[in-house]
Amino acid sequence: MKLASFTAISQLLLLLCCIMFFSPYFSNLFVSGGTPPPTCSGSAQGYKGMLIAPRYGPCSPLGQEKSYAVSAQILLRDELRVQSINSLAPSKYVDDTHDKETHQLRIPGEGRLLGGGNYVVQLGFGTPKRDFNLILDTGSNATWIKCKPCPHCGKPKTIFDPNSSSTFRKTHCNESNCSFRSSYLDNRSFEGFWASDTLTISSPYPFQNFSFVCVNKTGIKDASGLLAFGQGDNSLVSQTGTNVFCHCLPSEHATGYLLFDSEARKRCRVENFTPLKPQEDNGRYMVNFVGISIGNKTFNVFATTSSSQGTMIDSGTVITRLPPRVYEQFRFVFRKLMEEYSLVKRPPNERTLETYYELNGDKYSTVEIPTVVLHFENLDVNLTRSQVLWQEGNSSVYCLAFAGNDNVGNMVIIGNHQLQKLNVLYDIQRSKVGIGPGNCG
Repeated sequence: MKLASFTAISQLLLLLCCIMFFSPYFSNLFVSGGTPPPTCSGSAQGYKGMLIAPRYGPCSPLGQEKSYAVSAQILLRDELRVQSINSLAPSKYVDDTHDKETHQLRIPGEGRLLGGGNYVVQLGFGTPKRDFNLILDTGSNATWIKCKPCPHCGKPKTIFDPNSSSTFRKTHCNESNCSFRSSYLDNRSFEGFWASDTLTISSPYPFQNFSFVCVNKTGIKDASGLLAFGQGDNSLVSQTGTNVFCHCLPSEHATGYLLFDSEARKRCRVENFTPLKPQEDNGRYMVNFVGISIGNKTFNVFATTSSSQGTMIDSGTVITRLPPRVYEQFRFVFRKLMEEYSLVKRPPNERTLETYYELNGDKYSTVEIPTVVLHFENLDVNLTRSQVLWQEGNSSVYCLAFAGNDNVGNMVIIGNHQLQKLNVLYDIQRSKVGIGPGNCG
């Protein structure tokens, strides 16, 4: 009896030692039939700023569910956005010149305007104020909103009526011409005109004479427009003189927050920062991303890239893009550490994600996934299981939520899926970005 007890205790101690040894390399994901709660279970309250809501899912103010088909659409548009970012020279990324009769630029494509952003914020346009839901985009420099007449722009309630605002003005005009034209990556048109009006972020914070594009033709049906948070001259950041802002991007089952200046410093407390690289004419937020760890393996990002442009932090891109060689090594180790779970064939039309698992039933009630850490200059970011895996709609299929670039010289991008539930503090005044645990679900 004593021998049996001793043996049992020894086995228990051995098990505890194994758990302690391997725990730094794994995190747990609980899957109940592979389906998350279908309700909006969390919200960020008590913040003097803007509420961030997912564009898809139960918390969406647009009524957009994240079905399997929608999930595939999100990834397709994300691919188009990344292609657009890589296809544009910095000098063509944004056009802040307004001394011509017609202002033309080539915006970063369909992904930028037709689904590249997964989060929306509500703010007011005009006098009297009327609220609209706009896509939040830190990679864009010109705010735009759908304006009447807009015959193919979706529901009327998503469209701003300039005639209803006493403070609305057309701007950048040469006589009667204030037009704005652009093209998508596939050469479809995006048309409107430059205007200004009172913008209300949250009462009582109105900004008079805010410049934006009034759009009469666009492919977006759900959201009312796009709120630009880049560093270009026409972005919200530049026009309002915002030196600091912070966002916490939530999961699809919760809401997050967007804070400014003193409120951002007070509420978004982060311990470590990484320097912002000097701004070029594209208004992007660029940092030094030096490596990525999985389990006990670390891969150097800069050792495999030929570009010194840095890495883009982008709220509009969904899936983080890694250099080709780094991604291949990272994927290999991930699959090796996940050998006990069976890979499933990826959908025939999917080209972004490659590593798929069916995680449902009693066998997969507790899933062990490797620990992943993003390494920036002076800053490490530990990712949770929900940031490492991408769920296909509401199904029990989960994927490794990273992708490889097609070419070595392509932009390395940190996407919004990896930034979920984190405070990301942009301190433009001090040229640095802080990242740490947030308070959104």
